[in-house]
Amino acid sequence: MQQSNAWLWLFGAAAIVIILAGLRSISHIITPFLLAAFLAVICIPPLTWMRQKGLPAVVAPLVLFVGVGLSFFLLFMAIRNAVDELALQAPLYQERLSALVANFQALAEDRGVPKELIPQELMIDTATITEVARMLARGVGQFTTYLFFVLLALMFILWEARTFPGKLKAAFPTKRRAQVRMRRFLRSINRYLAVKTASSIVTGLFVGIGLWILGLDFAILWGILAGLLNFVPTVGSIIAAVPAVLIALLSMSFGDTVLVVIVYLIPNIVIGSILEPRFMGQTLGLSPVVVLISLLVWGWVFGPVGMLLSILLTMIVKLALESSSQTQWLGILLSDKAKNR
Repeated sequence: MQQSNAWLWLFGAAAIVIILAGLRSISHIITPFLLAAFLAVICIPPLTWMRQKGLPAVVAPLVLFVGVGLSFFLLFMAIRNAVDELALQAPLYQERLSALVANFQALAEDRGVPKELIPQELMIDTATITEVARMLARGVGQFTTYLFFVLLALMFILWEARTFPGKLKAAFPTKRRAQVRMRRFLRSINRYLAVKTASSIVTGLFVGIGLWILGLDFAILWGILAGLLNFVPTVGSIIAAVPAVLIALLSMSFGDTVLVVIVYLIPNIVIGSILEPRFMGQTLGLSPVVVLISLLVWGWVFGPVGMLLSILLTMIVKLALESSSQTQWLGILLSDKAKNR
């Protein structure tokens, strides 16, 4: 029996690896549908509200489609303009970085630091600043090509959402407990997305307005980046802050740079550590180790989109495991707290 269980675990682990590798090989096909499903879950509450207000079931998805499409168009136009401007000014920041490093070397020599301990070359070639800016501009342009497919998939998912409850009842007429679990599962995912989306919007607005008041270059771009990367757990906020802090070091005083850091810390502490756990509740808690592993795994499978949706995808796995008595123990192991059953 013990040998059979060992082989069962071995085959199960191999199946998971094969499935993840298969998903990675077709990630370019799945990624637009993942983003569309992500947007569809966010759009379900306003879609339900519009139907309750008497808007025809066929017109409501069309209204949401136009609204989401227009929002994305304005968002990416702002990003594209800011990134293009950053690419034009990259040589200037490159020169400032070279001067900053030269001043640091001279200061170290004046302080009596042995010359052999002072790095004589940059750890990162300053020419990469220009290349990174150009790469970002190309990346934004390429991502906009996926936008059409994402919005098209979103349209069909929203139209399908009106018939999904009826299909669920017709497919499982005698399994009422499964239907209740499915509704509870969807409510939990919707609650997480609603809270996370609202906190990301508030974070982006706070960072963008704060940096704009401080006079930092490309404040709108850094605000949008902070809002988007707020979906990435743990490291997202750090990645979002690095380029803005670097630009502040190259164009502002040390005191203003400290204020830039504070602008990033305030929403992450107040919203991420206090408000989000309060509104999400304890049902969606994940272990910090699980958060890190999910970030790496889903990032490997789906790339940047997988990192963006890593917590959501892991939440789906966790809630699915907890819905069955046979796999409930796995869901508990993924949680951030022990639960007595």
